[in-house]
Amino acid sequence: MSSSKYAELIERIIRLCDEVIEKNIDPFVVDVKENLKRLREGLSEMDEKTLVMNMAALLKIIYVIALQQEDVKKRASRLYLDPFLMEVRLMSLDRERLAEAFLKAFRPIAENEQATLGLMRSAYGYWANLREYSLPGGGGAPETSRLSALAEILPMEEADLEREMERLLGEIGRETVDYYDFVGREGEDRKVFRALVLSFLMMRGLVGVVQDPLRNRVWIFRTSPKNVGKHSVALPI
Repeated sequence: MSSSKYAELIERIIRLCDEVIEKNIDPFVVDVKENLKRLREGLSEMDEKTLVMNMAALLKIIYVIALQQEDVKKRASRLYLDPFLMEVRLMSLDRERLAEAFLKAFRPIAENEQATLGLMRSAYGYWANLREYSLPGGGGAPETSRLSALAEILPMEEADLEREMERLLGEIGRETVDYYDFVGREGEDRKVFRALVLSFLMMRGLVGVVQDPLRNRVWIFRTSPKNVGKHSVALPI
């Protein structure tokens, strides 16, 4: 590993640790073992400057380890029950007590929203109207290219959208594909459109996402709804 690449690696580790520390997010997003391993890989290439950077990265990782330890203590203090112990307790309840516990915990879902063409049309109308105004001290109107991409997808019929989804799904194939290369495959004018269609595939669980924050890489792959976990991911274009 060259000294310049090693310095870039150290900077990414420091930025990742700073984000965890400053934004108070889950400290376990930092893979301590992997980061320490990568720091060791470039020890032979270190000069005085990278040595200082290496020490700074180690201090950040130590701070993150302390946050992870504190997080474990907090979880342990919340009367946490192991899933196996919970199963044993449930199996020991009779039907009446089990029904009573269920009724106490039951919270029916009144509404479950996800992105649909109808909601996106409503959002497009809102943002398109903002183009006529300029708020003092605020940001300008939304970029024309972004709105034009929405304007292209929103008038589509459901059947047309389904065909586009099938087409993109076929492009992914059975291999893992770089997300940014995939959405930009047809040029800048089609990048937002492809990202929007891809987001519908992700919502259906037909496409999964793998992120590597240390390398700033994102990959997508084909999957099935029963094999993918439900979570929200924000991917900048």
